[in-house]
Amino acid sequence: MPVGKGYEELFAEVAQRRVGTRRIRLWVPALLVLLFVLGISLTLWYLTKERIESEQRALFERSVSSVVSRLQQRYRDHERVLRSLQALYGSFVHVVRDIFELYAAIPVRQSPAVLTIGYAPCVEASRLGAFLHYARSERFYDYRLRPPVIVDSLLFPLLYVVPTDSAPEWVGWNAATDPPRRAAIVRAYTEGRLTATPWMPLRTTPDTVWGFVLVAPLYRSQPHAFAELQTAHGYVEGVLLMEIDGRRFINSAFSPPAPTDSLIVLECYDVVLPAGKRQRIAQSPNRANVPEQFTPVLAETQQLVLADRALELLFATVPQFGRGSQRWVPWLVLGGGVLTSFIAFGFVLSLVSTRARAVALAEQMTRAQRRILEASHDIIAVWSADGLWRSVNPAIRATLGYAPEQLLGTAVEALVVPSARASLQRAIHEAPDEQPFLLELPMQSAHGEERWIGWNLTRSAADGLIYAIGRDITAQKELQRRQLLTQRQLQLSQQWALAASEFKTDFVRRLGFQLRNGLTGLLGFAQLLAERQYSTEEEAQEYAHAIQESAEYLFSLVAESLEGEEPPLEQPTQPIAPILTQLADELARQRPQARLSVYGVSEELATPANAELLHQALQALLLGICPQETPIELSCRIESNLAEGSAEWTITAPATDLVQRALELMRQASPLHALEQDDTGTVFQLLLAQALIERLHSRLSIESVDSMLVAVFTLPIQRQFLAAAAQPHHPSARQAAEKV
Repeated sequence: MPVGKGYEELFAEVAQRRVGTRRIRLWVPALLVLLFVLGISLTLWYLTKERIESEQRALFERSVSSVVSRLQQRYRDHERVLRSLQALYGSFVHVVRDIFELYAAIPVRQSPAVLTIGYAPCVEASRLGAFLHYARSERFYDYRLRPPVIVDSLLFPLLYVVPTDSAPEWVGWNAATDPPRRAAIVRAYTEGRLTATPWMPLRTTPDTVWGFVLVAPLYRSQPHAFAELQTAHGYVEGVLLMEIDGRRFINSAFSPPAPTDSLIVLECYDVVLPAGKRQRIAQSPNRANVPEQFTPVLAETQQLVLADRALELLFATVPQFGRGSQRWVPWLVLGGGVLTSFIAFGFVLSLVSTRARAVALAEQMTRAQRRILEASHDIIAVWSADGLWRSVNPAIRATLGYAPEQLLGTAVEALVVPSARASLQRAIHEAPDEQPFLLELPMQSAHGEERWIGWNLTRSAADGLIYAIGRDITAQKELQRRQLLTQRQLQLSQQWALAASEFKTDFVRRLGFQLRNGLTGLLGFAQLLAERQYSTEEEAQEYAHAIQESAEYLFSLVAESLEGEEPPLEQPTQPIAPILTQLADELARQRPQARLSVYGVSEELATPANAELLHQALQALLLGICPQETPIELSCRIESNLAEGSAEWTITAPATDLVQRALELMRQASPLHALEQDDTGTVFQLLLAQALIERLHSRLSIESVDSMLVAVFTLPIQRQFLAAAAQPHHPSARQAAEKV
C-alpha cells in the first residue's frame, strides 16, 4: 500500500482543507468567539498557576536530588576505595607496607574529607609478642601497643596508616579499646560487610572534629599468623578503617556549588540516638544566613545510608523561595486573556475577509510552485528516512522511464544497481542533519539501461524526510570513464614500447658482440693461412686473400653500423630488504585492511635489477590482487639460488571473485579489450605489473590454484659482498684482429 501521495492528490487535499476552513470561519459568530476566548483565559489562569507550583516543586525536588546524589556519590567514592583495598588483600597472600601506602595514598590526597585510612590486623593477646616483632620488621622500629593495657583477648592495633604524616600518631593504637569502633569492627567481620560507627568525635585537639568511621573486614582462607578467629566468611585477617570528617563530607556536596543550591537549606541529623532524641550534626553552608525559626514553602526528609547506618537529611526552601514575580503571572495571564477576548470580538469580522484573501494568494503561489516542479528537467523528490519514495515530480519519467505514481511507497534502492546499494544505505545513515551532500549512483531505468544520477540530498531529522534533487550525469560519467581508459591504455602502451625498445637494443648489442667475436677469429685464421707455405702457394695465397677481403668487408659493415654500441653496463646492486619494507609501508597506506608477510629475504641479499622498476611492478601487482575494502593476508616468498644467481619470487593471496573475473577476462580477450571491459582497475594493475616485469627481462605468471592466487616471476639475485664492482670490457673486432 503506498505510503506517499502524488502532487495532484496533495494539491487537492490542500484546496479541500482550505475551503472547509473558510466555511467554518464564516459560520462562527463573534459572540461564540468572545465566550471561547474567555473560557481559554480562565483555563490558562488555572493551568499557569498549577504549572508555576509544579515547577517550584520540581525545582525543589531537583535541588534536593542533586544534593543527595552528590552526597551519595561522595560516599560511594569512599566505599569504592575500601572495596579496592579489600580486593588488594584478596588478591595477594601478603600486602606489605609499601603496597598499602601506594594504593591508599592517592585516594586520601584526592578526598579532603578522608582523615586517615588504616589497616588493623586481628591479633590474639597470646600472640602479641610475635606481632610486635613482625611490625618492627616492617620498619616500625619503635612500634608498641597503645594503650599498653590489654582489656580483651582480641586486639586490632593499627599497623599501616596513610597519610604517612599521621602514622606516628596512630600506628600501634589499639582500635578495639574504643567502644564505637570495636562495635563496628565486630559487626563487620561477623556479618561480612561494611559497617559504620555512630557520629562521634574523631579529633579533640585543637578543635573537635566530628565524623564517622567506615570499617571493611578482611578474610583469608587459612588461619592468620597472629590469630585464628574464624567466621562463616573465612578466617579474619583484620579490618580497614577509614576516618571521614563529617563537616567536610557534607560541605563537599556544596563545593563547587550548583546553581540550585541557593534555593534550599540542609540540616543533617543522626537517627541512631537513644530515647528517640535528634541531634543536628551538620548543616549546609547557607543555613547560617537563614533565621533559626521560619516556615518554608516546601520541605522534605531524605535518608543517607552509610554502610549499615543512616543519616536523616532535612531539606527546606529558603524564605525568599517563590516570592518573586512568578506569583503574579497567573493574574497577568487572566487579565491579558480578558482583554484579548474583547479585541477578538471586534476583529473576527475583518478576519474572515482577510483569511479569504490569504487563501487565494496561497493557492496562487501553490500553482506557481506546481508549474516549477512539473517543468523542471531535474528529478525533485522526497524520500522517507528509511529510503522510500514519498513524492517525485514528472521528470522521473523522462530520466528513468517510471511514472511518479508507480514509485510511491517503493524502496529507492530497488532502482539502484546492486553493487552500489551499500553506498546508498551508508550515505542515508551517515548523512549530516540539515546539510546538503552529493551522491552519485548508477540506477536502472524502466528499459533496463544503466543511468548515472547525481543526487543532491538533504536529510531533515525533524521532518523524518530526505529531500533529493537528481540530475542525469550518464554522459559525464562515460566521458570520465573514456578518459581514464585512454590514460591507462597510454600508460600500458608506453611500458610495452619501452619493453620492446629495450629488447631490441639488447638483441642488437648481443648480435654485434657475437659478430665481432666471430669475424675477429675469421680474420686471424685468414692471416695465418696467408702466411703458410703450400706446394701450390699461389693458389693458397689467392684463396687466403679472398677470405681476408670478405672478412674485412663484413667487419667494416658491423663496426660502422654498431660503432659505440657496447654491451649494457651491469645495474648497480640493490638490497632487496629496503625495497620490500618501503613496499609494505605504501601498501598499508593505500590498503589499510591488507597485511603483507615476507619470507626468505635477508639483509645481505641484493639484485642487480632496476630497483625503481621492481618497486613499481610489485606495487602494481599487490594493488591488483588486493580488494578495496576486504581484509586480506598476502605473503611474498623469495627462494634464492646463489649458485645460479637467480631467485624465484612467489606472491600468494586469497583469490577473490574480483581478481578471478579479471584473470578470466585477461585469458579470453586481448589486453586492450580486457582493459576496456574492466571498470574496477584490477586488469590495469595486473597488465601494468606484467609489462614492468617484462622490462626486467622476466615473465610474470598469475594462476588461481585451490582458491589461492599465485604470482611467480624470476629475477637475478646475489649476495651484496660478492657483487662484482668492475664492469666488463669488450674489445672491438678490429683491435682483436690487430692483436692476432
